[in-house]
Amino acid sequence: MNQIELQKIMYEIEAIINQLAECNYCKHGIGRESKKLLSELFKLKIEQACQIKQVS
Repeated sequence: MNQIELQKIMYEIEAIINQLAECNYCKHGIGRESKKLLSELFKLKIEQACQIKQVS
């Protein structure tokens, strides 16, 4: 996966995270720090998966 593909995937993940943050159903959306942590976690996991794939 190249940087452009990673950016595209992260954009889509950010959109999902933003939808969670604005939850109209439970009225308990997530805060800005939680959004940032979720984004970083997804990016880290995607990068780890790519590294594992390259090694095998």
